Amino acid sequence: MSDTTFAGSDKQQTLAEQIFQIMTKQAILFAADAPIRQTLTNLAEYLGSQHATDTSTMAKEIEAALQANPNVFTREERDDDIIYTTSRQGSYQPSSNLPSHMFKKRLFEPDNPLPVDDISVVVTTTRPALTTVEPVYISDYWQREAGLLPRLPPEGEDDYEGVVEDIDDIGHVETVVPGIVHAEVETVTEVVEEVPSVSSPGTIMALPNGIQIDLHRSVEDLFGQYENTLVAQLRTAFENDPLRQIVSFGDEVFPEASATNFGKNDMRRIRDYLVEMGEPLLDTQIISDIFYHNPRQTDYDAFRFSLNYRLSREKDFEFVGVHKAHLWSTRGMPSIASKRIKAGEMGQITGYIEEGFDESLQEQSAKSIRQSGVLIHILTFFEWEYGILPFTRAMATLLPSALLPDQRTAVLRFESPQHYTTTLVELRYPTGNRGGWLAGFEVFFREHLVPGALITLARTEDPHIFTVTYEEQDETTERLLVQDEKKNKLAFADVTYFCAVDNDMLLTQQRYGRLRNLKVLPMNERRKGETVMEHVFGTVGEPMGTKSEPRYYALLDELVVALNVLRPASPSYVAELLRSGEYFEADETTPGAWYYTPPPTLSDELEKDNEYDEYDDEYDT
Repeated sequence: MSDTTFAGSDKQQTLAEQIFQIMTKQAILFAADAPIRQTLTNLAEYLGSQHATDTSTMAKEIEAALQANPNVFTREERDDDIIYTTSRQGSYQPSSNLPSHMFKKRLFEPDNPLPVDDISVVVTTTRPALTTVEPVYISDYWQREAGLLPRLPPEGEDDYEGVVEDIDDIGHVETVVPGIVHAEVETVTEVVEEVPSVSSPGTIMALPNGIQIDLHRSVEDLFGQYENTLVAQLRTAFENDPLRQIVSFGDEVFPEASATNFGKNDMRRIRDYLVEMGEPLLDTQIISDIFYHNPRQTDYDAFRFSLNYRLSREKDFEFVGVHKAHLWSTRGMPSIASKRIKAGEMGQITGYIEEGFDESLQEQSAKSIRQSGVLIHILTFFEWEYGILPFTRAMATLLPSALLPDQRTAVLRFESPQHYTTTLVELRYPTGNRGGWLAGFEVFFREHLVPGALITLARTEDPHIFTVTYEEQDETTERLLVQDEKKNKLAFADVTYFCAVDNDMLLTQQRYGRLRNLKVLPMNERRKGETVMEHVFGTVGEPMGTKSEPRYYALLDELVVALNVLRPASPSYVAELLRSGEYFEADETTPGAWYYTPPPTLSDELEKDNEYDEYDDEYDT
């Protein structure tokens, strides 16, 4: 490590030095002048957990410390995040060496080029396919290292007993597929005792994160213990290869020289076809309908990989598929999610999930969801009104994860066996401190369900297709809470439904009559959980004080139901809002009971709402 000095205050110097040590330790095997990059989000989350500090606060401290040392850290804004770059020598300077004296330059641009009398003298960078299978001999030393031959005894000791008499008959290796070597060993029947394998120092590989892997072990054992680490190292090696000899898509890799090229005309045809169909399509359907390839052709798998890889490099196309179901979308296609809520607002509203306020696995464990492939969920009013389901840990256990590292969206298909309908649903994966959600159920929920309905989500054999069902019951009519979109207010109306419901979550006028006085706040105000909590408590709480000094009383379960009218919230998140709120006080005599004393600025407004509430009750009577 270089003798790097840091500027700023003492606290900023200490923080900058700590970040520099973290980044250089991660790149201990990098060259001294190689760039080391790290995002501000990753640094804030890691150091925030180390210093027991909020992520946003830690991000501001990191920004101040690193900006005070511009000679060590280079700042770059990319997409929605900030990336800092340094190197092991203290600062990163892009290389400015001219390639005029490099071997590659002199090889392809000689001073006296050869005359092209025949096409055979032309030098190409493409390696020709091997037409014959040539045997390859592996020495006894490497066969002993690989465990194919017993090891020789140390000098001065007797030979091992039971070793095969004639070792020269072993070691015939044959190449079956060009580029892939398969070892084929002739076995000898007379083996009295198997010699145990012993690891040698030459078979130990140390990874940048400090993990040491013994390559003498079998492939099954290595991947069983280090699969994620090895896959990450291979993926990093492929991405950092300047020649890009091996390219990858998802969990598949392929030689770049053998990948099929697609021209601008092919990309235009694919884009026009997607726009015409009006929904994302599988790669297999694109290959079949546009290029007329079928799985019986020998180059089908290579052609399919090439198509996915080329589309992932185009800006006009977006991958919205999952593992074993590669779906593609493009610009100009109709939106699946509701236009009533912006993606940025919804991400902040569901941010409580990423903050740890998620107890969705208490009713159903992750193990039972994985084994059965079924998840039971109770609809809240917000979910029913906007057709949105939060991407909780229970949902993440049931639904597939993202295939690509930078993938933000996946399109799933939910089928309803009870009504023979299909619904396209957009799954937004969580990013940073923003939560994820599923959108697109608005029509299905409005037509067949009510708030408080019990729904069942289940997997199918196709990884991107799921089913949504509910338990049917006799016809029931009750006055339930609804939202008048024209007047933008809440009211109670007679609703007939045929689905089984949870009575505690069913918003009837008899039990939750005060909910009509809730103001339908704009989405940008619903992001603030504390503000929404004060408004909900002051509306649905039972008045306990006077007009000059109002005070309200409510139970935690009632506040959970009421808060979910305006925004999704878990019981633990509601409890945290009450504990951290300035105007909330717990009732020491009754568990789960709370008091709310509004600030003076809100007293007049809440009194006015209560007068309307009393008038409505007299009118209903």
